[in-house]
Amino acid sequence: MSKDIGTRVATGVQALALPGQRDDWQAQHRGSLLNDAQTYDALADAIEEDLKGRRLEGDLPWGISAAARARKRAKPLRDAAKAMRQAAKAINGTVAAYEETQPEAVMRRREDKVLRKAQRKQQLGAAAHNSAQATLKRLAPGDGDDAPAGAPKLLGDYFGKQQRGA
Repeated sequence: MSKDIGTRVATGVQALALPGQRDDWQAQHRGSLLNDAQTYDALADAIEEDLKGRRLEGDLPWGISAAARARKRAKPLRDAAKAMRQAAKAINGTVAAYEETQPEAVMRRREDKVLRKAQRKQQLGAAAHNSAQATLKRLAPGDGDDAPAGAPKLLGDYFGKQQRGA
């Protein structure tokens, strides 16, 4: 990559703007990062194996000290490989986020949201109406009384006809 950073950024932004080039850009950069991660892992494995074989005077038996020293020296390369894999994931996230901000996608999501809101309002209104109707039926005199449904009742109407003193 001999291009300066400004040229690379401009090329990347242009590639993200066009759907056909977006996939190519994603595949190229993701592949490059994953390839680097594999290279760093292989280099870390080679360094670790080499250092495990080098025992120093005063090491613990069975190569425990040499193995710990080797892991310590290979850790920065393993961290770099991990960072490359995370960067490859970030490339995927960047492309997905860019696709989500396309004007057509944003408008479609907004229209869907307005439609869902209207449907929820309609359902809530229907549920409230049904609830009110059920309450009126329960409170309304329905068995032979002359009062229309929903008319107020007296407290005695709820207890039926009772005779006193008999």
